[in-house]
Amino acid sequence: MAVEFKKIKNTVSILNPMNAFKEDRQHTEIRFDPLTGVKRLFNMGLIEKAKMFYQPVDETLIETIANKTKETCIFCPQNLEKVTPKFPPDILPEGRFRKGDSWVFPNLFLVYEIMAIGVIGKEHFLRIDEFSPEILKNCFSTIIDFLRTVNSRKPELKYAIFGMNYLPPAASSQVHPHNQIYMSKNPFYYVDWMMRESKTYLDKKSKNFWDDLIETEKELGERYVGKTGNVEWIASFAPMASNEFIGIVPGKSNYFEYDDKDLDGIAEGLSKILCFYKKDLQMESFNYILYSGPLGGKSDSFQASVKIATRPNFNGNYINDIHFAPLFNMENWFANPPEYIAGRLRDYF
Repeated sequence: MAVEFKKIKNTVSILNPMNAFKEDRQHTEIRFDPLTGVKRLFNMGLIEKAKMFYQPVDETLIETIANKTKETCIFCPQNLEKVTPKFPPDILPEGRFRKGDSWVFPNLFLVYEIMAIGVIGKEHFLRIDEFSPEILKNCFSTIIDFLRTVNSRKPELKYAIFGMNYLPPAASSQVHPHNQIYMSKNPFYYVDWMMRESKTYLDKKSKNFWDDLIETEKELGERYVGKTGNVEWIASFAPMASNEFIGIVPGKSNYFEYDDKDLDGIAEGLSKILCFYKKDLQMESFNYILYSGPLGGKSDSFQASVKIATRPNFNGNYINDIHFAPLFNMENWFANPPEYIAGRLRDYF
């Protein structure tokens, strides 16, 4: 088997006061990311604990907030051109970038050389199962055209990533759907790490890690989900977040190499997964990210990919799922094994 999926199984026990102090034996797993080696932890017993603490989504609360913020929303058509920032002329002479109903303009607060907002469309709020492939593709196409335009004027800004936070548990301060877009002269830490490890894998084995990953996952059949367009979808063996899936775009290492079929595949796959999150898992908050190598470059070892994962449901007393251990120690804990969610998602493909 080309790609190694390393795991360590343990059995631990306590005397449980909720069952007359009888022995409660729990089965845990430690998994290691096959590319980076980062450790992730699993305990199926956390599913029951999650039921105790994480509440169902409060649809009424979301609807109330959406209705209350619609008139004053800075991303809605009636306000966007009046109140959103503009880029300086040397970056974008027209100030903002537009394609159809999608807009790109600067964030008010900057950390990287370019931090921008990519508004997905004119609708103030979309339910998680209302993100159609057409809506997502138009948004992604707009963002990539924006990146291409800026990069042509500022070629030193060759590193870029973008992604979405949906609802407050995913760190969104606005309900209007939008993406966060970052560009920099310097590589982004995790992408740079993946690129280094991909190069090391190629040098050692004379094979592309991402091609081997797809082939191995297909052979095993445990976590491979399906294909949309050119994009291969897999449940992450050692995820970074809950209920995580990764979409790999074979043969493409950065956004500028994407063609229509690639964007169709990314958009269709994400739309299917969002429907699965809502209908099957009853989860409504999520994050996704589209990874890219250096813009305009070509890597024979790295392949561009997409990651998407759920966050806790939004309600009047929601609980965030990022605590001190994953935040400061990069050791994330999970309940649902990837094999379990992959099996359930296949029905949507």
